[in-house]
Amino acid sequence: MPVTHSLDHLKELHREAMRFFEAELSMIKAVLPRITEDRVAKTATLLLSSGHTGTALLILAEQTDSFSSEIVMLARSFLEKLTNFCYANICDEKEYRAFILHPIYKQYHNAGSPAMGDDPKLWKESYQAAKKKQEDLKKIDIVQEALTIFSETKNSMNWTKKKMWERIDAIQKWGKILDPFFTISKYEYYADASEALHGSLYGCMLNIGAFEPGFDPLNHEALEKRNLKETTCILLHLGMLVHECFTLIKYSTDIQEIWEHSYDNRGNALNMLFHVTERKIS
Repeated sequence: MPVTHSLDHLKELHREAMRFFEAELSMIKAVLPRITEDRVAKTATLLLSSGHTGTALLILAEQTDSFSSEIVMLARSFLEKLTNFCYANICDEKEYRAFILHPIYKQYHNAGSPAMGDDPKLWKESYQAAKKKQEDLKKIDIVQEALTIFSETKNSMNWTKKKMWERIDAIQKWGKILDPFFTISKYEYYADASEALHGSLYGCMLNIGAFEPGFDPLNHEALEKRNLKETTCILLHLGMLVHECFTLIKYSTDIQEIWEHSYDNRGNALNMLFHVTERKIS
């Protein structure tokens, strides 16, 4: 659908979306020290990491004319981290244990590889020393458990066999947060981000909309409007996902004051999303 907003108005909406997203990120820092429930605390590293990704995304979002593809890549990373955070808190004990032990499994396999800075002339000695580290690690009970869950020979297994959509589906069935924001974000950004990450021609040209039916990438004003609108929507969608994570945390931790502030922000962001996409609220 053609963008009818003026360029100046889209720039103002973009600035507002950046302020909203930045505010949600800042509340992550306020929420984390208050967490007391064990599982939420152990999975909160993902929430902390999403804050770092979000900060990087904000930096790129300042330049919509240059980094549209990179913004979508980071949006996917942000979405996956928050989805994994929520899923790891509502999945069964077997899945949760795999989540916790996956780094141990990766550590074991990393220990079996010679370090990058090792002298190539001493490769045999380095290899033997690495294998010795592995043997020592394998004597530790928790490492044995991790290898039982994953593999002693395969070094690139994911922590869960559940596809992204299956994790979102599990969150939906849990039914205690507004899961449609996860579904919408996956539908809007996940596939395009994969194309950009893997360096396809389509992915490398996301920033100019060359393959959008009816769009003229040579129309510079239309292109600037398009990129401002797309980035604004990304910031609004992802910021609303942060609020849903706060809702999950609120079931076990007293963050009512922060949650209410985030809730008000989310309401304003949702209205802005309808406005920027030129959809009427029924």
